[in-house]
Amino acid sequence: MDVMNNPRSTLHALTPMGQGTGEVESLTSYFCRLAHSHGMTARNLSAWVLEHFEQSVPDDYKWFRRAYSGMSVESEQWAVWLAELTGVEALDGLTLSPWRHVLAGPGLAPQSDRWCPCCLKEDKLADRPPYLRLSWDVAPVTVCVRHKVELVSACPHCEKRNVRNRASTVVPGYCTACGGYLGDAQAEPATPAALWSARQVGQMLSKNPTVAADGVSALLETVIERMAAGRVSSFARKLGLSKSGVWHWVRNGGLPTLPAWLAICLHGGIGLDKLFAGEVDDWVLPIEPVQLPIPLLESPRKGIKSRVLDWQGIRAQLREMLDEPQPITLGEACRRVGVDYKHLYLQANVE
Repeated sequence: MDVMNNPRSTLHALTPMGQGTGEVESLTSYFCRLAHSHGMTARNLSAWVLEHFEQSVPDDYKWFRRAYSGMSVESEQWAVWLAELTGVEALDGLTLSPWRHVLAGPGLAPQSDRWCPCCLKEDKLADRPPYLRLSWDVAPVTVCVRHKVELVSACPHCEKRNVRNRASTVVPGYCTACGGYLGDAQAEPATPAALWSARQVGQMLSKNPTVAADGVSALLETVIERMAAGRVSSFARKLGLSKSGVWHWVRNGGLPTLPAWLAICLHGGIGLDKLFAGEVDDWVLPIEPVQLPIPLLESPRKGIKSRVLDWQGIRAQLREMLDEPQPITLGEACRRVGVDYKHLYLQANVE
């Protein structure tokens, strides 16, 4: 029998959105778009995939409780299954599983679903399928670098939360409760600190880490040596980290959380992508501590010139007022000499 060089895939060979950039699509979004392209609910497609690979499907099965875009073994397994069914390679790049050997899990998942309404609105205007970015599922990312606005978590139409993809039928970009477009929401401006963190994570997501699992300990030792001359206590104090936590990295092979890696980047003046690539040979620490640029409001006292008060003259005026036949109030005296009553008590209390 002849062998087909390009056999047809079992499921549609959808092309993932944003690969190789900080706006890479999440596997959750890819799965929802795949289900929609087959005219199926996400729940039915998920159950079909499990049955196809001889996995059990509980009666109360909720597909969205599966960790599609995380960095667990389950996320990696779903990426492999979908790659086999669609013929699309490297779907693990739509999850956080490539960073499992460099990142600790706690604090990585956000408490609720978030999205950037400007991104979804831009997708719609550009006539391309709206999709969910992987960075939106990373807790330290709270803003959109592209549009410099905060991520939102409530539908602008029904004001409900967790309505992005937690339902049997999902169309990315639309509320699962009321069907309204999530791109219609209004977003607040982002802060410089939040933009910096989101930019670092975006650079991280644009390419998989190249530092090996057995090279993370050596990388951390280099970081502590460069930043604190190898002193764990000084390193932890400088970065505001737990000393016991840092000792856990050094002695037990523990992994830093993403916020801890970001603290290293901030104080060390190095990008998160370079750290995870192990590019530290030419790393030079900043001479001064890194400070994020914060636009300060103009001082209300700008342009005001200080004045020198002639207290001899002011006291003379006050004595003249004492000789007047009609008594006046302290407030009137202050108005006449142009001085606050507190200053009069301090400088001319006798009068």
